[in-house]
Amino acid sequence: MAVQTAPPLQIHQLDVAIYNRIVDSGALDGEPVELLEGLLVEVSPQGAIHSALIARLTRHLAGAQAWLQVQLPLEVPPDSEPEPDLALIAHEPSPDQLPRTALLVVEVAVNSHALDRGIKARLYARAEIPLYWLIDVPGRAVEVRTDPSADGYRSCAIHHVGDAVASPASGVEDLDLAWLFAGIGQTAS
Repeated sequence: MAVQTAPPLQIHQLDVAIYNRIVDSGALDGEPVELLEGLLVEVSPQGAIHSALIARLTRHLAGAQAWLQVQLPLEVPPDSEPEPDLALIAHEPSPDQLPRTALLVVEVAVNSHALDRGIKARLYARAEIPLYWLIDVPGRAVEVRTDPSADGYRSCAIHHVGDAVASPASGVEDLDLAWLFAGIGQTAS
């Protein structure tokens, strides 16, 4: 008796055009997903610490002479639409096209470090975003990535409580990490 093998899986990766048609159809309403490198990736729910840090950073960046986006998509052709926690956009977003770059993107990482340091860092560098802040909650630090290239960011400086992160834009003060992490415990769950 011959052993039958299953046919290979047919995997269809999405590009941003197909993904946007699916989004526009409403098929993903309420689904916590992002399009990353052609795949729908589930995002983690936000806890109190994550939410508090986004609120503090929103307040801090609100004076920027740029457009502040909170958890809104950026299009990184051909196959990605990440939704950074925060982004500073140079110009008013168009109703016809998602922004494709930013002055700054910020991800708050409570337990998403691998994704934020890996795929998302590569995507933001590919989009030529000059400044990427990863807020490392358990480490009580901010990783500042600069010098984007096709392979990722060439530079990463890590700032800890007691340090200040240089202003990312006109109208924004340096970010005091003691203020940012005030009341946030040494470890996060």
